[in-house]
Amino acid sequence: MDEQFTEQYRSAESSLYLVAVGYLHNTEDAKDVMQEAAISAWQGYGSLRRKEYFKTWITRIVINKCKSFLRRKRSALCFDDNAGMFYDMPTRDIEIMDAVCRLDPKLVPYITLRFYNDMTYEETAESLRVPVSTVKYRTKAALRELEAILKGDEDCD
Repeated sequence: MDEQFTEQYRSAESSLYLVAVGYLHNTEDAKDVMQEAAISAWQGYGSLRRKEYFKTWITRIVINKCKSFLRRKRSALCFDDNAGMFYDMPTRDIEIMDAVCRLDPKLVPYITLRFYNDMTYEETAESLRVPVSTVKYRTKAALRELEAILKGDEDCD
């Protein structure tokens, strides 16, 4: 069980981190939440019946931990603009992540789950517990908003 959990967690870790950053808009808080989520997932891994749903399951844990964190914090969070945290990411990826973090917070999960976690609409719907039609609509809305943000950034260069 130890090796299987570790292997699955490591393969999902970077995309889960992006989900946490997208929710919390702060890299340090995202790291804290990731640790909490990893502990919870480790403790509950034995009860996961279908291991092929690990990524969906652990994504839900991360989302719940983020929501719990935000409830505890109860303050406006803004994106920690410390590009050093993303030192190994190409510049364009950093710009895109910054733009994702400037999206309406309700739309962030649709982008991060769909494109950074490579989840299908159905998997995203299951993770967020919303209908597939809602996922499709909100993903399109998020993409339109993201495009507007990125075009605005290009105008400033």
